[in-house]
Amino acid sequence: MPPDITLVHPLFISKDPVEQRLMTPYFPLGLMYLAGVLRQQGYTVELFDCTFRQEYGEFEAYMRRVRPRVVGITSLITVRRHALVLGEIAKQHGATVIFGGPDPTGIPERYLAHRGSGDFVADMVVFDEGEHTLLDVMDALHGRGNPAESWQEIPGLRLRGENGQVVATPPRPLIPDLDELPFPARDLVDMDAYREAWLAAHGYWSLSLINTRGCPYGCAWCQKAVFGRTYRSRSPENSAAEMRFLKETYAPDMLRVVDDITGVRRQWVPRWRDAILARDAVIPFECLTRVNLATEEMLAALKEAGCVKIYFGAESGSQKVLDAMEKGARVEQIERAAARCKRLGIRTYFFMMVGYPGEEWEDLLLSVQLLRRTLPDEFSTTIAYPLPGTKFYEQVRDRLMFQSEWNLDWEYTAQNRLLFQRDRYNTRFYRWVVRWFHKEWEDAWLAAGKPAPWYERGRIKLGLWAMRLLVRLLARVPGTGSIRFQPAPGR
Repeated sequence: MPPDITLVHPLFISKDPVEQRLMTPYFPLGLMYLAGVLRQQGYTVELFDCTFRQEYGEFEAYMRRVRPRVVGITSLITVRRHALVLGEIAKQHGATVIFGGPDPTGIPERYLAHRGSGDFVADMVVFDEGEHTLLDVMDALHGRGNPAESWQEIPGLRLRGENGQVVATPPRPLIPDLDELPFPARDLVDMDAYREAWLAAHGYWSLSLINTRGCPYGCAWCQKAVFGRTYRSRSPENSAAEMRFLKETYAPDMLRVVDDITGVRRQWVPRWRDAILARDAVIPFECLTRVNLATEEMLAALKEAGCVKIYFGAESGSQKVLDAMEKGARVEQIERAAARCKRLGIRTYFFMMVGYPGEEWEDLLLSVQLLRRTLPDEFSTTIAYPLPGTKFYEQVRDRLMFQSEWNLDWEYTAQNRLLFQRDRYNTRFYRWVVRWFHKEWEDAWLAAGKPAPWYERGRIKLGLWAMRLLVRLLARVPGTGSIRFQPAPGR
């Protein structure tokens, strides 16, 4: 018998050169939470994971063979094109097609108005948090419980009106107690394929875990679709129990905590550490937090719980630029967080950003100085890109180099795709700035005593000299007035 619903993860590593280079595949926790809730209520669920698939034809063959009645597809802006193609295939085989996730929540009309071979593909979009909404949709389709008589009665949906307009049903209250959710249904994916990919590329393998939903901060460039600026956390005990389950069942070498921010609530982390230690559930992990939250006490608790690396959204060494981004952080907090991590033996990874409106040459120099002073163990630099629904997008809307957000289909996750006009510096300049930052960072590590053979030291010194000269020359060349965006790995 076909499953009651098939959930689809539309990321193809085979079609994404950046993902192929990084080879850090994590399965879709959001879909696994949906699957866990549906199975808890007696529905049969399959998950079609495109991560290690090669072609759309494999999903075509699946639909022809299995013929699920309902297909739910999650989507990000970076995989929108794949998601829509897979939706077309599902619709051609008679399935009810439901989209959800950050991109459909941010721009539901892009999905509801999409046509395949003449017909609309999406029957509906699950807006914001999806577990209870999708359960109500399934109950309505199967006539279980007290099903809604019309889709308009189900909170949390976006539908297509008679004239093609988006029709919003009432908002769905967020789940108040995340502990009520079952653990993600990880058994639905080919765990061996993930393990083998990680081991072949890195010599260890990693799983993902999420403890919180949402972020209360208001960075101007951040798209907060699905969870918004709310912040809810599981109990530390519930999270530690899942870590113990993962340790016993899959024995990963590493965990990645994929929360937007770890440690918003000051006492949560020490309680989490205590719960992990009490259950013998320690697994080395990495997480992301903010520099203004990185107190000595919190970092020490994370270290004791197993933390080996922390990602920080440093973004810039210029306070002017940080304020323009509405980061709610100060440069000196970045420096203190980095120093504290070094003292505790926690590796650091900085996300840097260039090209933000208002940034000038002097601000780039301040970012270089920050990298040289703080010496993060790793960092990446992205050229600022405006996502629909963000303050940043609205700030530059009249300077966008494309007609609308409808044109924002990406070929792969770090494609140079988005454009906005800028007064001074151009695409070529910022591409070399990214390289310049890296050379400055390499040289700073040498100056700090990092061992390197003479030829490597010479390569770095010569490369830095050439990069400084080139960037200064490019800074004086009249620009074309545009930036072509290049998201960095990890964004």
